[in-house]
Amino acid sequence: GEVLARLGGAGRAREFRVFECYARAVGETFRARTRPERLAGTTLFVRVASAALGHELVLLRTEILARMTAELGPDTVTELRTRVGRLEGEAR
Repeated sequence: GEVLARLGGAGRAREFRVFECYARAVGETFRARTRPERLAGTTLFVRVASAALGHELVLLRTEILARMTAELGPDTVTELRTRVGRLEGEAR
């Protein structure tokens, strides 16, 4: 409990679990070109490298959310939103 409080509380631990689950749910290709940014309620915001990639991720949203629900349980992540932008660590 004390460690969680110092790291930002249970909310940060939940967000970390969701980010890790997202990485497994989307697979290697999407993992390399997307980054989960934040969890707001049950909505996961994901930064994508291009609009085309964002569109593809949205088309696969139902499948991705089903995989995440199987691992995290219902009502943890119910929506996926994308935003196009430069990924941290990506070459300019």
